[in-house]
Amino acid sequence: MSSLTITTRRRKTGTRYVVRYRLGGRAYPITHAGSFKTLKEAKLRRDLVAGELAAGRNPADLLAAMMEHEPQRTLSEWGEAMVASRLDISEGRIAFIEMALRTKINPAFGSRVPDAIRPSDVQEWIATLADSLAPRSVQKYWQVLAQVLDYSEASPNPARHKTVKLPYVDVEEATPPPTEHFLGMLTRLSKRLRLPTVFLEQTGARVSELRAWEWQDVDVDGSRIRSRGVKGRRGTRRVLWREVPEWLMTQLLDTVPPDDRATGRRMFPDLKEGTMRDAMARACRSAGIPLYSPHDLRHRRGSLWHASGMPARELAERLGHSKASMSLDVYTHVMPPEEADKSTISVLIGA
Repeated sequence: MSSLTITTRRRKTGTRYVVRYRLGGRAYPITHAGSFKTLKEAKLRRDLVAGELAAGRNPADLLAAMMEHEPQRTLSEWGEAMVASRLDISEGRIAFIEMALRTKINPAFGSRVPDAIRPSDVQEWIATLADSLAPRSVQKYWQVLAQVLDYSEASPNPARHKTVKLPYVDVEEATPPPTEHFLGMLTRLSKRLRLPTVFLEQTGARVSELRAWEWQDVDVDGSRIRSRGVKGRRGTRRVLWREVPEWLMTQLLDTVPPDDRATGRRMFPDLKEGTMRDAMARACRSAGIPLYSPHDLRHRRGSLWHASGMPARELAERLGHSKASMSLDVYTHVMPPEEADKSTISVLIGA
């Protein structure tokens, strides 16, 4: 006896409704009849298949005829559809995906349908990118292409084929600055960037957290700031409290009068990671010291906390890690356990 079902599948990109059928009992294979974003569309396909089964015909014949006349989406169209559906990622990530599609992916594959793209096409595209881009950048553009092909349900996904190889990324170990280098760099930064730089060094936060901080996240009495949407395990997001020294909290409160600390107002408006990284590089060159990045300050803070005898579990909690081993293996370095003088920092912030 024939059978017909609608199966619900939940994915990161949203729920899909899959129609499947058998021409007879268990001896017959399960046949795919379509995947749809809405239950209404799935029910229409189910009723169509049911009519063919009731008439004693094989629904595959009608479905094949429909596919011949149904225009297929190009990769460019699939990319637009994926961007419109991604309600689970930040505006910054959306902007990067749109840029990647516009500048790197659509010129190569935009006019083609996903099923016509071969792994060798993807490998040649990767080789072309590698001629002018750093390996890490190539990986980021490849990731967007793979996600669009996943969304189009290209099976198998040519970007994820075992023959596709990405350029090797040589990851350098972070080098947290000693106190004299930190102060030398801080002295040469513009006044606008000194306070956020000190927050990075004192709290172990990331630049992305500082950019998202709003005055409604400040706990004055507890001398801490709430970071919302910090990445956790398996892509989850969680709330993390960043402890702030009282002297630094005082410096922060002095920047904005109480009546102006409106809900939704950013604490560090217009702060950008690229701008801060470039400014730190210029300051380091001016000071005649090695180049340091904003993330190196996070490693400095982890190392200083560890040197002070902070328990591993508390260290992991402050750095936002789910495992203490991550904090101990990656974020602790052998360096002079010397804190920067808070009065010196306060003068520099206010100068």
